[in-house]
Amino acid sequence: MHLRRPFNHRREMQFECADSKRLSQRRKAADWRITMSSIAMKTGQWAGMLVGAGLAFAVASSSCVFEGSADVGPAPTPIPPPPVPPPTVNPGSLTVRWMVDETTDPNTCIMGNAASLDVVLTTAGGQFAGEFQAPCTNFATTISPLVPGNYDGRAQLLDGYGNPRTTIVTIHPFSVIDSTNLVIDLDFPASSFL
Repeated sequence: MHLRRPFNHRREMQFECADSKRLSQRRKAADWRITMSSIAMKTGQWAGMLVGAGLAFAVASSSCVFEGSADVGPAPTPIPPPPVPPPTVNPGSLTVRWMVDETTDPNTCIMGNAASLDVVLTTAGGQFAGEFQAPCTNFATTISPLVPGNYDGRAQLLDGYGNPRTTIVTIHPFSVIDSTNLVIDLDFPASSFL
């Protein structure tokens, strides 16, 4: 690029064309000059920069590679679905209500020297399921959680030292159902006291 006049806003560009067979005569080849105003020159510079940026983007984006094949090959093995989680078992409960000589008067517990009720539960298969105690004067207690299933058991009143005050009352077989409460009533007649 040559400036013909140092303070002139008009610039000239010189383009040279060379014949590839006569490189030595490069200077003698046809040349022409294009005269542009400075605004046109700046616009040309911006256009050149945009074209250059476009080419750089095209080169960068052309680096993606796709490989394909007409060979189908064996079908992939399908992934099996995840195993089904075990069903959620919600525990049930057992409420034992008792009377002493057909009454729920706390004085009957005191007169009989019975401090607590003792309940022992077993599964239908005979395995120990738990032992539970409650004050005699409560006349009710809830045992939970109990895994759903079949149970049977026994109950008796104890003194303050854990010694039996009554004979054993059998709790007949019963079933605990998930998320439910089963109520069983017991009676310790006067004749059951030792």
